Amino acid sequence: MRLRVLVMVVLALTLAACTGSQTVSRTTTTVPLTTKPLPAVDLSAAPAGRVPVAYGDAQVSVPSTWAVLTHAWCRGSPPPIVQLGVVKQDLLCVAAPAPPTVRITPLGSIPARYRHEQPVLLNGIPVLRGPKAATSVSYFVPSLHVELWASDGAGTRVTDTLAVSPRAVVLASGPAPALPSSWRSLGFAGLRFSVPADWPVSRTSGAASGLGTPCATPGVAFPTSGVTLSTDQHLLPPPTCTGESYGYAPQPPMNAVQVDSGSHFQFLVTLSFAKHCLDLHGLTACPATAPAYSILVLRVTVPGRTTPVLVSIGLAGNGMVARTILYSLRAA
Repeated sequence: MRLRVLVMVVLALTLAACTGSQTVSRTTTTVPLTTKPLPAVDLSAAPAGRVPVAYGDAQVSVPSTWAVLTHAWCRGSPPPIVQLGVVKQDLLCVAAPAPPTVRITPLGSIPARYRHEQPVLLNGIPVLRGPKAATSVSYFVPSLHVELWASDGAGTRVTDTLAVSPRAVVLASGPAPALPSSWRSLGFAGLRFSVPADWPVSRTSGAASGLGTPCATPGVAFPTSGVTLSTDQHLLPPPTCTGESYGYAPQPPMNAVQVDSGSHFQFLVTLSFAKHCLDLHGLTACPATAPAYSILVLRVTVPGRTTPVLVSIGLAGNGMVARTILYSLRAA
């Protein structure tokens, strides 16, 4: 009974915060060094053989044979599917039509179907479960700012892996992590930041080949760990994607860094940035609200530069590698 009361109080406070009015204004906040514990990614929630798929502050683990679609509905896509975000386009795919198995969408105002439900814990996360249906289940998750829907069976086995995403850990308030002594410092475009010493560094004057893995869902995850530093002075030919190389398979998240300092970007995704920015050692860093998968994009204003620099950080594991890289950012 005490646990239920505690869950109800936490959920009520979270719902009040989510549904309250917000003032849309650009603010810059110095990250406080507090003793508040960071959110933790429950790595044990991911069964062996599954791939973590993140959307905003939420993450589920998906079989590698599934298809992952971002902001799209695929007509005729072979099931099962994970759909991330609100549908904005209709893709023509092959095989017989089938509904998505799992859908993760941004949180809006609380729908009527949840208002009389009792809060429960799903992997330690307070949720409201929608009324039971014969073929589906849904969850309202205010603390992670998402709503989940799944068809019964395989779909619920995915939603049962719900966890905090590395993005939530990276952007949470709290103390800056200690910089490992084995890491090395790099300078580029008026910035300095630190990365693991064994990461390869690639420098180019051509625009990087998109954001994330070429020939796959743009903006979702980097293909490998490493550092890419691009002055983006000219566009490069787009990668050649054949039917065999292009697909929607879930991409394992990777820790990596990409810095773009020029004007010729070809990310193939639409960037939207938060009004609330971070003050990191004199740099103003505004996180992107979209895309919000396993890459964190920041628009960084560097003293002495007339145009911002884009810093993209891969989000993997428990998020602490990415958080350490973020907190190491400073003016050169």
